[in-house]
Amino acid sequence: MRLESMIALGACLALLPPVGCGDHGRLEKDPTTSAGGGGAGMGGDPTTTTTTTGAGGVGGVIEPPGPTTLTVVNGVVDSDAVRLCFLAYPDPQAGALPWPGVEGLPFARGAVIDPIAPTVPSDGDVEIRVVGGDLSATGGQSCDTLSSSPPAGVSVVSVGVLPASVFAEEKSLLVATTGCVGGVGHTDAAEEAICGPGYSESTPTAGLVAGFMSRLGDLDRVPMQFVHASTGLTDTSAVRVRPGSDNSTATIAVPTFSYGAIAPFPPFVGFSVGTLLDITEAQIQLIPANGVEPFSVTTFAQAFDESLLSTADVEDGHGLTFVGMGAAPSAGSGSWWHAFTFTAVASSP
Repeated sequence: MRLESMIALGACLALLPPVGCGDHGRLEKDPTTSAGGGGAGMGGDPTTTTTTTGAGGVGGVIEPPGPTTLTVVNGVVDSDAVRLCFLAYPDPQAGALPWPGVEGLPFARGAVIDPIAPTVPSDGDVEIRVVGGDLSATGGQSCDTLSSSPPAGVSVVSVGVLPASVFAEEKSLLVATTGCVGGVGHTDAAEEAICGPGYSESTPTAGLVAGFMSRLGDLDRVPMQFVHASTGLTDTSAVRVRPGSDNSTATIAVPTFSYGAIAPFPPFVGFSVGTLLDITEAQIQLIPANGVEPFSVTTFAQAFDESLLSTADVEDGHGLTFVGMGAAPSAGSGSWWHAFTFTAVASSP
């Protein structure tokens, strides 16, 4: 019933340690900046964000410039759908409306905002607020009205500030919402495994993982990256991909997978469409950092279930990014939360 300010922004722009809070200079346009794995930061003030960024590439590999695109994925665990407010920061524009319409963006769904403006302000830093809960009650109300006087059953949470320079990077930008917006009844003995450390129904953990998806990849392989956007899954793991046959061998795609990661860079190119065999039965597996048996298995069919893409879009030379979200796999699904899953988006929409 109030505007919470719980910032969780992991801008995963690769390969250097996290920079200081609010250090937007490290995100500025640089022809040698490369995208890849990174970390995430937590904060409590929209004036500060923790980011990871890098320059120079891996082994001389450079991410080339291209059209600036923005893909948004909804990973808020305790809402069936959310709306987002993109507001000028620090002075929000009056009368701005949430995106998308009152139907919201469903859980595990990605969508491209094209063109980026005017939905996203183009002349400065941008604060993002998540509107969750009973979206039917939000109607045509503006972001400032919803923030100051949310209807019953609606939560509005400020989740981070993106620096203006991000939108001039000439890269494929991904923004994934994470965590829980909270609310009456959103409580459980396993709530921290569902929503992340420090969560309670009055203490939301909604946040963002943001970074750049790579457009690199072999023309005769399926380039893949993987994003960790589950606040409940706190243990470091590894990602394996297994072709769609029980007799196939799974291959490590990301050896170290933790919250905020967009990895690997360059993308994993271990399989072609042909060597993935039955695409629908191919698997994304999570295994413990020092283990071999998967504790989470998502088939490609499941990863495309809520996606606007389909398994027919798995093509050689066309990059895919799989975003992991939801409660920790051990928590399953419940009356008010979504189970862990991956969803697929195009790396270069």
